[in-house]
Amino acid sequence: MRIVLSAGEASGDAYGAALVRHARPLLPDAQWAALGGRRLLAAGVSLWEDTSSWGAMGVVQSLRVAPRAAIGFYRTLRRLRSEQPGWLVPIDFGFFNTRLARRAKGLGWKVLYFIPPGCWRRDRGGQGLRELVDAVSTPFPWSAENLRRDGIQAHWFGHPLRQLVQEAGGDAPERREALAVLPGSRLHELEANLPALAEALRDWPTPIVFPVAPTLAAETLRERWLRLTGRAGDEFRTDGAARALLGCRAAVVCSGTATLEAALCGCPMVVVYRLSRAMRVEVRLLRIRVRHISLPNILLQRSAVPELVDDAATPQAIRGQAEAVWHGPAREDQLLAFRELEGLLGPADGIARTAQLLASLARGA
Repeated sequence: MRIVLSAGEASGDAYGAALVRHARPLLPDAQWAALGGRRLLAAGVSLWEDTSSWGAMGVVQSLRVAPRAAIGFYRTLRRLRSEQPGWLVPIDFGFFNTRLARRAKGLGWKVLYFIPPGCWRRDRGGQGLRELVDAVSTPFPWSAENLRRDGIQAHWFGHPLRQLVQEAGGDAPERREALAVLPGSRLHELEANLPALAEALRDWPTPIVFPVAPTLAAETLRERWLRLTGRAGDEFRTDGAARALLGCRAAVVCSGTATLEAALCGCPMVVVYRLSRAMRVEVRLLRIRVRHISLPNILLQRSAVPELVDDAATPQAIRGQAEAVWHGPAREDQLLAFRELEGLLGPADGIARTAQLLASLARGA
């Protein structure tokens, strides 16, 4: 039986690789393939498409990667047509994956959607999903309830990031006096965030650790940081963000899944997100207004961690907030909020149980 995973972001690539590790012993005869990145490749999965450069935020950035994604989409459809139908496992990346799921269903494939689009929203159900999927594994309990009300076979096993953090913590180093910096997993995020981060942290008194996203080149990031700051002793690691966050006292994090990862690692943070010139125009034209941008704040429905967005993300503000979470009341308040988050996110075996669900469905149980 063929099982195809489709992940378009660094986080989905990590979830997919972990899903394969847990599902492979349960489905020893399965043939695995994926649209994904380095982690799925390292898990021994045949890559149909390398999606490492497909991630984007906003209309302008999406248009830049659209040609690559479109070519990959139609090449994948040709492969799906040529194969005996099996199971497609889309992972997040809703704009691309909902369209792929629709076409795959039309070709006779079964679909298990892992982390459906918009699942963090408490007011959203499965509009448009019911005809695309056979089952869903969602990371939030309210999402499962909403999907079931719309007639979808939905399961909540806990957020998959909890299991990734727990597994990384098994042999993680002790926490030390170091600052983790996660400037983003997309090139346009790096371009926007890195200069301000460099000015803010050029004379930071402790070591700085960069957990380099698998979508970026560690040596390139090291050279740019050295050029901007003159800091030659900082660390650039490629063994995953969780291990670095578990070993650092505080963090400066670009908005995204990494904010939730830092919270689960018990690493107080300041969230920074600067917009490119094109994204600023887009925000003004579309009159985009959001209350929170980081997952901890979205899920807790309050400002538990500081968010410095665009013009507010000055080097002075970044430095001030980083110092505030290094010690004092702001740090303790965040640690209390992180414990509250753990209760919202459920058990720490969500990936293993999703693997069991996939195995059960694939065997026709």
